[in-house]
Formats: sequence, C-alpha cells, structure tokens
Amino acid sequence: MTELNAKSALKSICQIIAFLEGEVLEISGEVSDEDGISDLALDSRQLTQQSAFLAIQGAQGHGLDYLPQALQAGAKLVISDRALTQTEQAWLASAESPPELHVTSELSTQLASLADWFYDSPSQRIKVIGITGTNGKTSTAHYVAQLLLALGQRPALIGTLGNGLLQSDKYGGLEPSANTTPDVVSVHRLLHQFADMGANWVVMEVSSHALELGRIEQVRFECVALTQVTRDHLDFHPSETHYRLAKAKLFTDYSSRVQVLNRDDALGRELAKTSVNALVYGIDTHSSAGIECRPGELLCTQYDLVASGIRLALHYAQAECDTQIYLMGRFSLENVLCASSILLACGFDWAACCHSLPNLKAVNGRMEVVHAQPTVIVDFAHTADALYKVLQSVKTHTVETQVHSTEQASPGGGALWVVFGCGGDRDRGKRPLMAQSAEAMADRVVLTSDNPRHEDPQQIFTDTLAGFKAPHKVKVIEDRKVAIEWVLQQAKPKDLVVVAGKGHEAYQQIGDQKYPFSDQQTVLNWFAAQKERV
Repeated sequence: MTELNAKSALKSICQIIAFLEGEVLEISGEVSDEDGISDLALDSRQLTQQSAFLAIQGAQGHGLDYLPQALQAGAKLVISDRALTQTEQAWLASAESPPELHVTSELSTQLASLADWFYDSPSQRIKVIGITGTNGKTSTAHYVAQLLLALGQRPALIGTLGNGLLQSDKYGGLEPSANTTPDVVSVHRLLHQFADMGANWVVMEVSSHALELGRIEQVRFECVALTQVTRDHLDFHPSETHYRLAKAKLFTDYSSRVQVLNRDDALGRELAKTSVNALVYGIDTHSSAGIECRPGELLCTQYDLVASGIRLALHYAQAECDTQIYLMGRFSLENVLCASSILLACGFDWAACCHSLPNLKAVNGRMEVVHAQPTVIVDFAHTADALYKVLQSVKTHTVETQVHSTEQASPGGGALWVVFGCGGDRDRGKRPLMAQSAEAMADRVVLTSDNPRHEDPQQIFTDTLAGFKAPHKVKVIEDRKVAIEWVLQQAKPKDLVVVAGKGHEAYQQIGDQKYPFSDQQTVLNWFAAQKERV
C-alpha cells in the first residue's frame, strides 16, 4: 500500500497565530517560536505529536468531544471555534504535556484559507482535475488516471475507492477513504503530500456534499468535468433542484482553466450556454461519416455493444478514431468520452489518447464481471437511473452478441436476474423508483438488504415493494449472502446475474457497525464450494 508520508508542511505556532491575527479570542499556554506544527487535522484519529487539532461544530457533535483522544495522540496545538467547558478544561489540565489552546469563533470559515496557506497552496503546485455527476464519477476518474499513466504522467486519485498515487492499472496502492471527497483540511493535505511525492496530476471526485459543505474551497482546478445529473441524495438536499444547483457550483463558483460538459445532459447543456472555456462531448449516431466537429467538441458517431466490449467511432475536430474498449455498457462509453475529453481539454495529443483507449480496464465494483456461465456482474448502481442503465446495457450486449456471430460466446442469452436493495437512512423516495427500474428490465428480481443502517429492513422492503406492479413475483430475502447464493443456485449457465448496489464496498452496515462483506467474494466463495463438491 502506498503510504502518504511526504514531507511535513511545518509551520510554527507563532506563524499560525499570526495568520489568524484578528480572529483569536483566547490563548492558553506559552506560545513558542520553536514549536513546529507539521499537520492540521479535523479528525482526532489523524493526529500525531506535531499536529494541530482543529475542533469545530459538526453535524453529529463538536470536535472537542474528542479532546481526550487528541491529547492521547500528543497534539501540540488545539484550535477551537468555542471556549472549553469545565469538563474539557479539566481534560486539558490533566494532560501530561498540555497543548496550547487557541479559540476563534470564525474558525469554520477560516478552515480553507488556513489549510491552503499552511500547506503552501498545493493546488498551485500540482494540476487538479475535479469530476462531478450523479453516476460515473469513480469510473471516469479512474479512466482519466489510467490514461494519464499511459501517457507518461504521475497521477494521484482522491475518491470513493481511496486516495493515493496510481502506479499501475491495479488499485492496491490506494488508501481507503471515508468519504468520496474528504474534509477541506484533508483535501489540501493530500494535495500537498501528492505534490511532494512527485505526482503532477490529481484526479478528484467531487460530491454534491463536498460542494455544499465547502470541502474543496481554495482549490484551483486545471479542469472540472460533468458526467450527468439525475435524482440522488435527497436525504441531504431539500429537492432535486437544490441537488442540481449544488452540482453546478463546481462550474460557477470555482476557478478552473477549462471545463468539460456533457451535451446529452440537461445541466451540461445549460452550463455550456454560458461557459467560455468548455469542451463539450456527446453521442451523435445520426452524424454522417467524416463529420467535422465544431471546435471544442468530441463526438461518438457510431458504437456497437458486443460481447467483448464496445466498438466505437470518435470524432474530434477533423480527426477520427475507430477503436474498441473492453468495457460493458453504454454508460461506460459515456464515461470514456468524458475521460477522453478531459485529456483533450488538458492539452494531450488526440492520437495518443485514442491509442490508449483499448487498454482501459474496468474499475472495482463497476460493471465488474466476477464469473462466467452464468455470467455474474457486480455493480455499484444504487440509484434508479443507474440500475436501469446497468440492466439495459447488459441486455443490449446480449442482443448485439447474437447479431455479431464472429464474437466469442454470448455472456448471457438466458434470463436476466437482478439482486438489489436500498440503503437505510437515505432517500426513501428513490426506493419505489429503483423497483420500477428492476421490474422494467430484469426477468427475475430478488430484493435484499443493502446497508440498512438504523432502519428496519422490513420497512425498506415495504417502501421498495410499493414500486412494483407485480410485487408477488419478487423474491424477498433479507440476508444478502443468502439472497446471492439463492440466485446462483437457481441460475442456469446461460443466465446473467447482476448484483447491484454495493460494488466495491467490503462491508455491510447494520446500525453503527460495519461487518465484513463483499458481493464479489460471496460469489467467488459459492462457486469455489460447488467445485469442491464435484
């Protein structure tokens, strides 16, 4: 695993106080010019003996609730947005080496500028690409990183599957991440570390939560890109309109040299009307051969979904590219178009980009083929739109394979099964919509648990079943492992099974506990057990 252990930033406590001058309301302890601070952290678990603990009010509590952990870690400096309670003062006084304490009520609004200054403006020392959208952020980010690597660059990733330098098309070097986009202090720390480790590009997934909560403030982007926007995260955003507005902030509220927009998406088209530095991409199969695209436009004018992947024709300016990618699903084509557009917008040679496309590899838990005969695919689809597209793509590949007789054996050809669930403590309104997607596209539907969290799984099932026209045809099995194994037992060799919703996740969250669980490993273990019985 790649350790993020680059050089420390190292600022003195006096320098930090000077930066916060005019904001500091209270100082405790003796300020020393000799005391060096190597890191800033909002999370007490990230602290070291040379760190400063930034304690602010959060959604679930205050950072000072974790002051004992910070003291145990040996934090040298505590900066809080409020004065300590008597209990917290007692904790501080009982420490073997009490850290200095600074209180400023404006700390939460200072975080981004403090982190940017402390880490020496890292986004000006490394080129940052930000990608947002409802679906496709992770795949697109990894395709961009793979292409950069193929073109001799040193890319790093910040996103759902982890943070770290990409040193091959295998992602074992990424350190796990708690959120798609980390907190603002962690973002600047990671950019600083990547720059010191020799990376020259950082590809970052930018979530709507990050845009709403200011997690990327003070980041200067080389390029920002949009996949597409559909309904999601209405447990956090008041409405779909608010969600769309949050996504748009990446293009309206942040500095970037160039933007990449999807002309097949309503928000993408809207943003393109006012953007003065956009490269637009899309699928236009009605265009004639030899089309000359408008400046700043990348089009796919022809594509065929076949058993081994997708054959496609791309047009950029007056240049054409006929190639094949070994990925499944029309949405994979959309993600590849977005990734290719990012490379073009960043100034890379079109011919070199096109030459690298056949080498792209699927991302963990994104249309990942785990087994053949029956074909079993694991995908992260956890919205109605994503689930519909995954199932539609699988069906289309199967149909196209029957037409292209020169291809290898069909990955399906039999019944299409889907195993899915809906997460607890999340948008309840999308549950019946996911049911509609499953019923519309799959031949056999099994409803199971996803991450129930603090909700009763039976209530989640009730909400989801309300979306089916024929709920009596749906098999409900609460235990996810049992549900997957039941489908594998029923499926015939020519059937195709899609296990949706968790993708790369290696856990299942029930209550506050995350229990080890992997859809992929469940599938592999079941087939391995069948072999042993033969």
